[in-house]
This record gives sequence, structure tokens and C-alpha cells, in this order.
Amino acid sequence: MIGVLLNLFIVRYHDAAALGVFNQVYAVYILMSQLAVGGVHLAVQAIAPRELQAGRSYDAGLSATLLLSGLSSAIVMAVAWTFRDLPGRWFDSVGVSAGFPLVIIGLLFFSWNKVLLSFHNGARRMRLFALFQFLRFAGLLGGVMWLSLEGADPWRLPVVLAWTEIGLFALLLPLTLRWWRPWKLAGLKGALAEHFRFGNRALPGNLLLDVNTRVDVFMLGLFTGDAAVGLYSFAATVAEGALQLPVLFRNNINPVIASAWTRGGRRLLNKLLPRNRKAFFRILAPLMLLSIALFPLALWVLGMQEEPMTVWAIYAILALGIAASSGHQPFLMLFSQLGRPGTQTLFIAGVFLSNVLLNLALIPWLGLYGAALATALSFLVLAGL
Repeated sequence: MIGVLLNLFIVRYHDAAALGVFNQVYAVYILMSQLAVGGVHLAVQAIAPRELQAGRSYDAGLSATLLLSGLSSAIVMAVAWTFRDLPGRWFDSVGVSAGFPLVIIGLLFFSWNKVLLSFHNGARRMRLFALFQFLRFAGLLGGVMWLSLEGADPWRLPVVLAWTEIGLFALLLPLTLRWWRPWKLAGLKGALAEHFRFGNRALPGNLLLDVNTRVDVFMLGLFTGDAAVGLYSFAATVAEGALQLPVLFRNNINPVIASAWTRGGRRLLNKLLPRNRKAFFRILAPLMLLSIALFPLALWVLGMQEEPMTVWAIYAILALGIAASSGHQPFLMLFSQLGRPGTQTLFIAGVFLSNVLLNLALIPWLGLYGAALATALSFLVLAGL
């Protein structure tokens, strides 16, 4: 919901082009952030539950992942700064050229926050995890509102991506020290090797997973302008917000999957997956269909006046794809939780490739609606795979 309010504020206070610039910078930022963290946060999600359930300390494991992600972030930040003009040239956007360099420093703190939150997720501290997810979006909204009211140019708005991660880290690190003793270095060398290997195998799949959520924006940026991307990204942000429901289920089921696999192997997993898949579909699909019906009313209440029927149509297409695949969405990281990052990568690569090809085929033909249809069809590919 906060993400929707953020997009609504930008499009109403500024215009659709400003929203397009913000979301194009955000898309590149998400891509770079996954390279920065290096996949080691997925190692934390898989290994931390195993160690904690066995009654073993995870101090060295968390220290190892923070060191690894800090090093990879420094490398990615150096490369991003060296080639900071490329995103603007890719999208042929002056606003993106000016806004992207402002977010580079945030990559380091995004990476560390990702690792720390993965640790708390693996330890089943779901309230703390949910709180910081909320604070991230609240920080973005508050920062954008403050800059706008101060009269900042629209291209400066993406800097809040960096500000928010710095603020989150300042809050999250002291809290984490309640459960993490960084001075306990026994087993650090082994933890570095284990998490590095896991992260390297998981990185391609995780990178493709996050880039896959931005393929439509990347492709529209190539074929259209900032204003068109802004309109589409408003609807896509609402759809992404709706996708947080499956993500919420995923964050809760991931440690359960890892635990079930450790305790009962394939036999226990074969009982767990079908039962929960049906339950998730029965909950999520009706909610998605209801959201389509209520969407025009929400646009009217929120005062969205920039081509509301176009935005509604885009959302309806995306939401139908989410509804059809809603039973499978929470299990998107299944193979990673089973300790098979290579298989996870192949799975995500199939979804990503279908999304790219569908967008390339449909955007030149149907424009904004083509991007929505391509993305919705890629959700069905996910369910099929």
C-alpha cells in the first residue's frame, strides 16, 4: 500500500514522466543490488535455520556473509560509478542519467540489510522482519514527500533509495546484536567458504528473479518514453503490492520447507507442498479477482486522474496472471530452500527467458497492454514449470 501511495504522490505532485524516471532508476538499482549482495543472503536463509535448529551458534555464519556482501558491494559500487551514464543512455532519459549516480552508495547498505533480514527470517523472527519491510517503504514515501515539498527537481527523488537503506541499517544493526556476537570467530573460515559457494550458485537465479520483476519496465523504457513508463509502473506497482501477499506466505513457508526437508526428506515434502498450494490458491485467487473489481473505486478515492482506465486495464491483466498462478507463487524459492541453488537458477532462468521473449514480441504490437500481457503470461509459465 505504501508503494502505491509513493507512486501516487509522485504522479500527482509531479507528473507521469517523473514517476517513469523514478521507477527506471529503481529498476536499475534493484538489478545492481542483487549483484552487490552476491546471493549470500539466500545462503543465510537456508543455512541459519539448519544451524539454529541443531542448537549450534550462527555467529560466524552471519559475520561471514556480512564480510562477503560488503566486499561484493564495494566492487559493484565501483563498477556502477565508473559506468554511471549507461542507464540514462539505455533509456534515452536525461532524468535517469542525473538520478542514478545518487543511489549508488545505497547498494552497500541494501546488501547488509538483506543479509541481516534474511538472518531474522531464518530464525523465524517474522514480526521484526515485517516491521523493517514496512519501515523501508515508509522511509521511501517520507523521503520523497520531504524532497518534493522542499522543491527538489524530480530527478533527485531516487536518492531516497539510498537514504532509506542507510537509516534501516542504523536501526537494524543494534537490534541484531541481541542475537549475534561478532567477536565469536570460531569457524569463520569454514563459514566463509560454505556461504561463498552457496551464494555463487544461487546468485544467477536470484538475479534473474529480481530482474524478472522489472523486465516490463526495462523493455518499455526501450520502446517508449518516461511518461508511458510512469503510467505503466503505477499499475505495476499496485500489482507488485498484491504480489506481496504471496511473498508474505513465501517468507513464512521457506523456513518450514527447509525444516521439513531436513527432518523428513521427500516424503514429508510431498505432503507439505500440495496441501499448502491448494490453501494458498483458495485464499489468494479470490482476493486478486476482488481487487480488479475494486480498482476503479480505489483510483477515484485516491484522486488518480492520469488516464485511469488505461491504468485499470493494465492492472487487470497483471492481476489475472497473479490469480491464476497464486498457488505456486509462494514456492518460488523452493529449490533454494532444498539446498539446490543450481536447479533454482535453471527454474528462474526459464521464467525470465519467457518474460523477455513475450515482452519483446508483444510490446511493439500492443504497447503498454503488451507489457502487461507478457508479464501475466510469464506468471503462467512459472506455474507450469
